[in-house]
Formats: sequence, structure tokens, C-alpha cells
Amino acid sequence: MNVFRRSLLYMKRKKGQTVTLFTLFCLISAFLLICFSILAAADTAAKELRTSIGGAFYLRPASGFDLEDGKMIRSEGGTSAITDDNIREIMEGGNIKYCNALNYGYAKSDALDFIPGEGFNDGSNMGKVAAMNYTSLADQFIENKLELTEGRHLTKKDKNKILISEELALANQLKVGDRVKFTHAGLNKADGEYQDSIPIKNAFSEAEIVGIYKDKTGQPGEAGTPTPGRKENLIFSDHNFLVELNEQKEGEYKGEVNFYVSDPLLLKEIISQVEKMETIDWGDFALRENDFQYKEIAGSLGAIQHLIRILIVCASAASMAVLILILTMRIRGRVHEAGILLAIGKTKKEIAGQFVAEVLGVFLAAFLCSAVLSYLTADGIDNMVFGGLLKTSIDIGAIETGIAKGTEVKQYLQFDGSLALLLLLGQGVAVTAAVVLSSFKVMSLKPKEILTKMS
Repeated sequence: MNVFRRSLLYMKRKKGQTVTLFTLFCLISAFLLICFSILAAADTAAKELRTSIGGAFYLRPASGFDLEDGKMIRSEGGTSAITDDNIREIMEGGNIKYCNALNYGYAKSDALDFIPGEGFNDGSNMGKVAAMNYTSLADQFIENKLELTEGRHLTKKDKNKILISEELALANQLKVGDRVKFTHAGLNKADGEYQDSIPIKNAFSEAEIVGIYKDKTGQPGEAGTPTPGRKENLIFSDHNFLVELNEQKEGEYKGEVNFYVSDPLLLKEIISQVEKMETIDWGDFALRENDFQYKEIAGSLGAIQHLIRILIVCASAASMAVLILILTMRIRGRVHEAGILLAIGKTKKEIAGQFVAEVLGVFLAAFLCSAVLSYLTADGIDNMVFGGLLKTSIDIGAIETGIAKGTEVKQYLQFDGSLALLLLLGQGVAVTAAVVLSSFKVMSLKPKEILTKMS
């Protein structure tokens, strides 16, 4: 009778022991598969978040900050302006992917009825305009507060193109592709009434609607907000639109200029280099940084990886100790069987091979079940471990082409066949070593000693 047949017969005869060993192997393998998958997923998440989230620093005229309740808040721009020359010099420093220059203004149109705010009248029937190079880099879109529902985003190549809200489009029966003629406007308040500060109109611009967005926050606007301050009346445009309305000079930006770096780890180094530029009067400008919470994310991922490594080491050591103990007890109870096999001419190597074959057979079956279990639970574990990660991601496609991609739910933890194969080989070697160690005391006995123990 060959080794494999004897192994099968023994496992069939000792069903209880076989089931116990199978359960142990299955739990150990599933645990290690999941732990190694989480470890690999955390590493993947860290690398991907660095490239997809990136980091940013914002350059703004210092006079564009106002003091309110002891805190610095952003206003709509100061008297100082950031020029294309300033931007070009900063971009030449390297490691900066995109620049988004902002300007603000007001616009009104005889063809548009804006969503009424506090003190609504014909004079205040206007909307606020946020002009920029790339609307997909606007804070509201990056933070997922606004979502483009129709059309596309604006890019640096656009001229006289705008995005409007769903509410404004619905109220005026507008759609993507429609063209609207605007004029410049300004807002002030006199005698308790909002008025247009530019009563005589001499600047006009016709803009095409290329996109419509919706508010995803579901939060109502603040009470007491005048018409142009309502978020439904916010118009995103390219810079040429405000230039034609005489609300900004070409190549000058009194709003914030945002610079997006390729790697958040380089953010402080890049800012340090920018602060050394002598062509910028730092008495008139201020810098602030934003790593999109990368430090917190990286810290969380690092903690997860450290914890998983500890769990893997502890679980592997404890599992090996328990396995050797169980196998030692199992093999010591087979001295009688070993003596008979020796008596009929079987060698110690063949007997040890049988022990190894029995255990490896159970292990392979258990590992297959654990692999299936790991595959089925990957989604749930991914959501539990990585579901809390910040989902901010800069959409490269929308930046460069204006075409927004659909929201993609990223799953970091995935069943990896190559990882499973490596773990199978590693555990197989460890199991074989455990069997050899467990059977060493029996196999080291001489045939006469084994026969004596049998009697």
C-alpha cells in the first residue's frame, strides 16, 4: 500500500482529528490572507492617495483677507493683484501640476431671473461670478459639495463659457448650449435697499452655458442672504468673461491663485522655495497650504500597517506553537503504527513522508476554503477598514478635458491570487517543518526502542 493511500485511510479513520486540524488550518490561513491583503491595500492606498489627492498651496493678496471675530477670513479680493509673471515664475520651480487663478465679480442679464434673496428687487437681480482656469479644481467640486450633472467643466482654453446651477437653469428654462447676454454689475446697500452700483451699462458679454451643476449638501442657504449671495445664483466662468465685463484686467488676479503640487510630501519644500522669491512682495501677499488631510490619512494608514504587522507576527508565532503541540500529541499516539510499519520493512523516511502527506492534504483543502472565504469577505472588510478614508480626489480627466468622470467607488482591498500563492507556499513550508519537528522524537528512536515502547 503506498503512502498516499495510507494517508487517506488514516484521515478517514480519524475524522475528529482531521476536522480539528482542518478548522485550525482554515482559520489561520483566512486570518493571514486577510491580514496580508490589508497590509498590501494600505500600501496601495497610501501611494494612490499621494498621486490622486496631491496637495495645494494658495497665494492671495494679503489685503484680500478680512478680520472677523478675531479670525482671518477670505474676502473677494484685495487691491493687490497676482500677475501671469508671478504665476509663471512659481510654476518654473517644478513639481507643480496645475494652477487655478481666481477672480470674482457680478453679472446680470435681462434674460435671467435669479433666485430671489433678501430684499430682492430689479437692482439686486444679479449673480456672483467666480472666474477661474479650471472649474473642476474649485473647492466646491473638489470637496464634493457640488456635482456637474450636465455638460462639462471649464478649462483654461475656454472663452465666454459658464456653468450655472440646476435651480437657475430650471427657473429660466435654460439648457446646455444656450447663449445668454450679460452685463456688468455691482452690489451695494443704501437706505436699507440693495442696489446695482453700476447703473450705466457699457460692457457686455455673451456667454454659452456648457455645464449645469447641482448642490449635493442638501443644506439651505443662510437666511438674510441677498440675491447674488445665494449659492443657486453662483456662476462659474472663464476669465475672458469678466475681462469683457470690465470686472478684471487680463493677466491680473485679485482673487486667490491655487497651485496644485504633484506630491503632498513635497508641499512644505515647494512653499519654502516660493517664499524665497524676491520678485514677490510678501508684504502684499499671503500663502496658505492644504494637503487635503493627507497627513491624517497617511498617519491612519501607517497605524493600520503597524497593527497588522504585529498581528501577523503574533498570530504566526501562536499558530505555529499550537500546530506543533497538536501534531506532537497526534504523532506520539502513533508509536504503535510506526513500529508495525518498521517491522514490515518501511523506512523512517517513508513513515515521515506519510505524516507530512496527511497534514499537507488537510492543509491544502483548508487553504482552498480560506481563500474562498477571504474572497467573499473582501468587500466588507475593505469598507470596514478603508471606508472612512477621505475620498477627495483630483479628476485629471476633468481638469485637462473638462469632461467629468462618473464617481468611482475605490476598493483598495482586493483578493490577490499571487499573494495567495506565495502565502500557500510559505505556509506549506512551515507546515512541513512543523510536522518534521513534531515527529522528530518518534523518528529518532531505534526500531528496537519503538518495539519496546509498543510492548
